[in-house]
Amino acid sequence: MKNTFLAALAVLLVATGCATKKYVREQVDPVRQRTEELARKNEEAIKQIGALEEKTSLGISRAEERAMGAENIARQAGTTAEQARQSAERAGQMAEGARSLAEQNRAQLGEISAYLENAGEFRLLGQETVLFGFDRADLNPEARARLDALVARLAGQKLYVIEVAGYADPAGPQDYNVVLSRKRAEAVVRYLVERRIPLRRIHVAGLGESEAAGGAEARKQARRVEVRVFVPEAAFPAAKSRSETAENRLN
Repeated sequence: MKNTFLAALAVLLVATGCATKKYVREQVDPVRQRTEELARKNEEAIKQIGALEEKTSLGISRAEERAMGAENIARQAGTTAEQARQSAERAGQMAEGARSLAEQNRAQLGEISAYLENAGEFRLLGQETVLFGFDRADLNPEARARLDALVARLAGQKLYVIEVAGYADPAGPQDYNVVLSRKRAEAVVRYLVERRIPLRRIHVAGLGESEAAGGAEARKQARRVEVRVFVPEAAFPAAKSRSETAENRLN
C-alpha cells in the first residue's frame, strides 16, 4: 500500500514537473524575452538620449561661442569706427589749420613784397646837432647830453641808419678844416658806439668848412656835427614763425 502511494506520488510529481516546464516554455519565456528586448531598447534609447544631450550641449556651446565672437567683432568694429571718426576729425582740423596758415603766409608775402619794393626809401626819424669849441674835436657835456637823448629815442627801433656829418668854420686852411671836421664826426661816432649803437649802422663824413656869414655866432654854429637818424619808409611786416602759427591753429 505504501509502495503504491509512493509510486503514485512520483507519477504526480513527474507530471507536475512536465506541466511546469511546458508552462514556463509557453508563458514565461516569451514574457522574459519581451522584457529583455524592452530593457535592451530602453538602454539603447538612454544611450541615444545621452548622445543627443551631448550634441545639444556642444551645439549650445558653439552657439554661445559664435554669439560671443560676434559680440567681440561688433565691439571691435565700433572701436575702429570711433577711431576712424576721430582721425577724420583731426585731419579736418589739420586741413583747416593748413588753409589758414597758407592764407596768412600769402598775406605776409604780399606785405614783404611791398616792403622790398620800397626798401631803398628812407625817411628822417630825428636829428641832433652838437657844437664844438674853436679848433677842438672833443665832446662837451652839452654835446653828450644831446647824443644821450638821441640814443634813448633809438631804443625801440629795429631798422635804422645814422648819418654823422662834421663841419668846421671858415677860419684856417681848407685842408686843415676838412681833417678837423672829420675828427669831430669821429668823436661823435665813438660816443655812439660806446652807447651800444652798432657801428655798421653809422655813416660818417667830414665835410670841411661850412658857411658862417654873420659874425661870431655864425662861426660858432659852423663848428658842429649833425647827426640824422633815418628809418625805412615802409615798416618791415611783423612775422610769426611757421611752427608757432601752426600750433596755435591745431590747438
